[in-house]
Parts: sequence; C-alpha cells; structure tokens
Amino acid sequence: MVHIRLITPHINDRSDKLKELEVFRDLPIELSMVHLNCGPSSIESEFDEALAAPYVVGRAIEAEQDRVDAVMIDCMGDPGLDAAREAVSIPVLGPGETSLHLAAMLGHRFCFVTVLERIRPMIEKRARIYGVADKMTPVRVIDVPVLDIQEAEVTEKLVSESIEAITRDRADVIVPGCTGFVGVADELAARLRRAGHPVPVINPIRATVMTAFSLVRTGLSHSPLTYPGPPDKPVRGYDLPKSPKLQIEGDK
Repeated sequence: MVHIRLITPHINDRSDKLKELEVFRDLPIELSMVHLNCGPSSIESEFDEALAAPYVVGRAIEAEQDRVDAVMIDCMGDPGLDAAREAVSIPVLGPGETSLHLAAMLGHRFCFVTVLERIRPMIEKRARIYGVADKMTPVRVIDVPVLDIQEAEVTEKLVSESIEAITRDRADVIVPGCTGFVGVADELAARLRRAGHPVPVINPIRATVMTAFSLVRTGLSHSPLTYPGPPDKPVRGYDLPKSPKLQIEGDK
C-alpha cells in the first residue's frame, strides 16, 4: 500500500477533492488530506504563496513523520514545493509542475486555462522555471476567483476558453489551471470531443497522485544534490514540527 497525502496550502478543508481519486480505489493507494491551521483562504498571488509556504513545509515534515510515502501540494502554483523537498526525503510533487511536464509530453503545444488574469504572470514564470515555456500557448482565464468556483458555472467558461486556445492558439493539450476545478476535467474533455476537438485534458490531481504512486513504486525521489537539507542554523518563531533537518526555536 502506498500512502499519499494531499496538502491543501490554505485554511479551508477541501477533502471534497478526494472524490476525484475514487477512480483509483482498486489500486493499492491510501489517501489522506490536510489543510493549514493558519494562512490565506486561497492561493491567488505570490503574497498568498509566501504566507502558505512555511506551513506547507510543516505539513510535509508531519507527513514524513507519519510514514507517509509521498506528498502532493494541492495547488497549481506549487507553493512551498522546493522548500518542502529540502525539508523531507519522501517525494513531494506539485500539480503545476507535474501537469505542465505531462502536457509537454502529450502534444506539441498546450494551454493553461486558469481562474484570474493576476495568475498569468505566476504561471508564465513557473513554465520558464520548469523548462516548458516554449511549448505553452498564451495563458487563458475565466475570470472567476478561487473561492467562487463552486458557485459559478465554470465548465462553460472553460469550454469556451479551451476552444479558443485550440482554434486560435493551436493548443494540442488543455491543462485546467486550478485544483479547485473539481469534477470538471472529464466533462471538459467530453465537451471538447463533441465540438470536434478530441484533445487530452489533464486532471491535475489525478495526474499528480499517479505520478507520486509511480515514483514510490520505482523507488525514486527528488535528488539531494538539487534539494539538500537546509543550512545548519537556528530559525526562530515558526510553529513547525520538530525535524532533524531543521532547528526551529520558539519565540523568546
């Protein structure tokens, strides 16, 4: 059995997202999910990511202490991803990085369709960091804040923007750019097929969990040469779990 933990990098309980993973119920995968006790209520800016990152690291340390096999950060911005990899030895994956690399494998060009215009610079920067910017078409947005996704009709907007990406920008693959788009990927793919556009639509949560499962089963994790442990020096004031890799002091 492979235990994979999803870390939601904000203060809202989004355990409803686990229903995206019911398709894997016959596989030897155990799933758990946690969120943050303090931090932002959603991730829609670099500021939000900076607030969340230390506590994402803390949840990753907890996961390793709980003998979890791998961790997924439940946000397409991958907040705290590199820092968490430095803090633990188990695989830590972000759905943004995973989905972008997978999209680059599945087609010549892909489109990232996300929530807000303000997210676009963040995604473009990550695409450059991840080395896939030359395969990404212009980012498209549906103008729905993360906290309003469940109340808005996002599928219609995603279909419209995806068709524009395919017909105007020559996208071959679609990446729904928010893990809050629960239950949307399958419907989006079906709607695009009916419209004459049978392109791959990546479900970020499913793709990342299965990548984590594969890494564990093949005995792979991130390289300690790329992600060495933090420098041996004290850090003060953060409420993080005890870890042999970190020296966290309380406030004095």
